[in-house]
Amino acid sequence: MEIKTERLLLRPVQLGDEKQIHEYAGDREITMMFWLPNDTFEETCDFVKRNAEEWNSPDQLDYEFVIIHDGRIIGGCDADLSHSDDRSYATLGWIINKEFRNRGFASEAAEALLNFAFENLSIDKVYAQCDTENPASFKVMMNIGMICVNDKGTRTYPKTGKTSGEYTCMITKEEWSIKRKA
Repeated sequence: MEIKTERLLLRPVQLGDEKQIHEYAGDREITMMFWLPNDTFEETCDFVKRNAEEWNSPDQLDYEFVIIHDGRIIGGCDADLSHSDDRSYATLGWIINKEFRNRGFASEAAEALLNFAFENLSIDKVYAQCDTENPASFKVMMNIGMICVNDKGTRTYPKTGKTSGEYTCMITKEEWSIKRKA
């Protein structure tokens, strides 16, 4: 399973990706807003192994991709069904190595991931959430046609104990289909 965009390749996480993934997963400035395994390289290795194995599971719930630009892994993204008991919706997430930010890569990857989710996962809607102190991710959600359905949420980060605001955005399959035809 590979997804090609104008500038990017999204492919499943696989063994051998550990070092490049840890470049961004180990950056505390970036990952304080994520639940990535970022304390040690060994945690990143476990994350890669677990997600690579998930791609071979008939009960797969999380579709974890790496984002590749010019042959280098510059980030990751996923479509996750585990938050939906009946698997009627997915949640999307993305992270970009800070060296590659502000070039439209997150929006390009998120758009491709949204298309993947609706075309391959038999779902009716897609959600994404971000910290209110992360305007870049909120902008990505708007860029891919999502609408903010809740701006009053909160999240608490287990490692820091910090509580912050949270935006929840959503797009339905019908809205996505209309957007694609426009």
